[in-house]
Parts: sequence; structure tokens; C-alpha cells
Amino acid sequence: MVTRGALERVLARAAELQGASGEEGEPDSLTEAQVEELGKEVGLSPEHIRQALAEERVRIEPLEVGGTGIAYQLFGSELIGAQRVVRGKPERILAALDRWMQKEEGLRVKRQRSDAIAWEPTRGVFGSLRRILGAGDFALTRADEVIASVVAVDEEFTLVRLQGSFRGLRSAMGNRTIVGTAFGAAASTALIVLGITVSIALTPLAWVPMAMAPAIAASAGSYYLARQAHRHTVQRAQLALEQILDRLERGDAERPSLMRIIESALPPSL
Repeated sequence: MVTRGALERVLARAAELQGASGEEGEPDSLTEAQVEELGKEVGLSPEHIRQALAEERVRIEPLEVGGTGIAYQLFGSELIGAQRVVRGKPERILAALDRWMQKEEGLRVKRQRSDAIAWEPTRGVFGSLRRILGAGDFALTRADEVIASVVAVDEEFTLVRLQGSFRGLRSAMGNRTIVGTAFGAAASTALIVLGITVSIALTPLAWVPMAMAPAIAASAGSYYLARQAHRHTVQRAQLALEQILDRLERGDAERPSLMRIIESALPPSL
């Protein structure tokens, strides 16, 4: 028996050998119908083949979510992103995303075009109460902005791109590190002054390093906690984007909630 993975490797290797030998074989290009027929012969779903062909037509490149500079080196990227080809019309997908972002993620529309929507967190008391009392994860509420753009691939599939920016969060984590460092430096300075004032019966080489300990500990501790907080928030937000695309792929419109579960369990009204 030959597994599917082995079959793919054998076909790829055979094509490579035939190309190297200069032998004439099948045409270099195939129609999409021919690709579907070949896929059926090896047990691949026509639906998955059509989606793979749609992705190939737009040649999806990985989103740039890296960065440069000291802030990136210290805390990590401020950008997240996810993209996928899903079944559906662009306008329907954008409408579904807008409902999800506003109802389940606590965001509001910032800008809107026919092919893209940008959201920002809902501010104020109402937004805070909604996040406290809501059942959602609200992983995107620390983002400065979340953008969704859609591009029709064909009559059946649409390329969806989701991106988020966390520049404000990263700046806040940097400020937290600076405050922690300043607090530690102030504590060390106070200890040094106190040591000089009361003339501690120790040599300077003994008590000065002890006095510097708060500065070092506060600086290192505040940086570590700030970096971990930033990374955790960004990773949760990245996962949220992937889960949103998963739901689009499955055709789910809403997150399950306790009220909807109760309603579905009740007998239909007469």
C-alpha cells in the first residue's frame, strides 16, 4: 500500500526526473477541471481542491508581523495577522465579521469601506461594563485597531485578511518598565543616603552593592512582567483572529452562549 504522503512525494520526484531528462510528457499546465479529476483519483475532496486552487490564484503570502528597533527586541511585535480563503461573498463575510467584532469582541466601527472595516475598542463606562458582564474572551480589546479586508477570488471564494495593532500596549509596557526601574533606583538611592548618614559599620564595598540590589531587582522584575504581559496579550489576540477565521470557514455566525443554549433546549412554541 502507498500512503497519500508517499504518493505526493513519488509524483513530485517523477516530475522532477522527467524534467531533468528532457522527455516530453503531459502539458506543463492543466485546467482546473483536470486538477479536480486527478484529485478525485487520489481520494481528495473536490471542495478542498477548489479552495486550494482559489488560494493558489491569489498566491497568499505570509503577513508581515515582525518588526525592528529596540521596542521589538525588548517586547516583541506590535502587529498580529491572519488570512484565509473562505467560501462566501465579500459583502456577506464583512457583515458577519462586523457583527462578531461588535457583539463578541467589544469593538466598534472606526472606518468602513466596501472592501474593508476597521474597528477600535469601545471606550468609556459602557464598554468596561460590557466586558465585565459579557461572556466573551474580549482578546482584541487591548488592540489599537483591528482591520478586516476582503478580496473576491472567484464567484465562490473570498480572501479574508485580519490584522491588529498593539502599539499602545507595547508603549504602556515600556512605560511600566521605566516606572519600575525608577522606583528601584529611588529605593537604592535612599539606602545609599541612609547608609552614609548613619555610618553603617561596614566597608563601602559591602553595603553599596547591597544598596544597589533594589534597583537591579525592580528593573529586571518590571521588565520581565511587562514583557510577559505583552506577549500573553498578543498571543491571545492572534489566537482570536485564527478562531474567527475558523468560524467563517465553518459558517458559524455567533459564539454559543448560555442564553442561546437554554433557548435551544426549550420545546418549540405552539
